[in-house]
Amino acid sequence: MESTGHGLSSLIVTLSDNPLLRASALASLAVRADLQLGEPGGSWVPAVLESSDPRAVFSEIETLPGVVLVEVVFVELSHPLAPSENLPAFAN
Repeated sequence: MESTGHGLSSLIVTLSDNPLLRASALASLAVRADLQLGEPGGSWVPAVLESSDPRAVFSEIETLPGVVLVEVVFVELSHPLAPSENLPAFAN
């Protein structure tokens, strides 16, 4: 199902300990119009993503040199998920 609107996602991006790779990743992230970066704290930088296809953006960000990990801490969608996109149920 294609999105009809944008969703917001809060991310924590873990960056490389290598200063050159970290600077390169921050520069690449900073020019994205769909991403707002917060203040870096050590190897982590908080970010807010506004996108109609957040999964594709997560994949793009994860492949940037200097990005170690992208963690999604919050997602707000402007449309309901299609059945194939529903999250799996967790057993108690």
